[in-house]
Amino acid sequence: MRILIALALMMAATPALAAPPGGQPNPDWPCRQRLVPTLTGATYWNGPALPDHVDWRADKRVAAVVRDVAPRTVPVEDGEKALTRFADTVAKGQRAAVYPKVFAGIVEEVNSQRGDVITRIQELGHRQREMGELVSKATNELQAIPAETTDPDKQQQRAEIVQRRGYLIRNFEEVERTLRYTCEVPVDLEARLGTYARVLGDRLGS
Repeated sequence: MRILIALALMMAATPALAAPPGGQPNPDWPCRQRLVPTLTGATYWNGPALPDHVDWRADKRVAAVVRDVAPRTVPVEDGEKALTRFADTVAKGQRAAVYPKVFAGIVEEVNSQRGDVITRIQELGHRQREMGELVSKATNELQAIPAETTDPDKQQQRAEIVQRRGYLIRNFEEVERTLRYTCEVPVDLEARLGTYARVLGDRLGS
């Protein structure tokens, strides 16, 4: 019964949760958080205008610090310390030019990582939905055969359905567990941008 309730809630809730601003509902977006495909640096940045289409990789200093702090495998606390160390080495007269370039590079890299994660979440959401539909179908098949049947063929058929349904439920729950932490990754990456924007912003006027 628990799994049926969970399935019913998932089927009912997903479209509403999936709708991006001004877009159509995405049935394969299973997270509670609203789907935001791309983050905009200006949302987090309060300093000088961020450069458009800047080749931040051409500046070795900038590329190095972006590489050190942007990957989600780097704990945000470590990234914050590395970014602080870098920021303090930039001459005050250069900060208004260098900091926006650094943050633009971080935003680009974070968006790239988020894009990969979002694709993975959508794949998992599609798989979860398929598993849910198969569990519902197997449940209907099971309910069509009385548990107290004495017909040997029906008993065997019922046993096969029970086994198949159990396998499907285990798969559904495995995907659900994976989604539980995967859905938090885009949120963590957004928080990372906020932290880094604060680090740089605090030093712009120093």
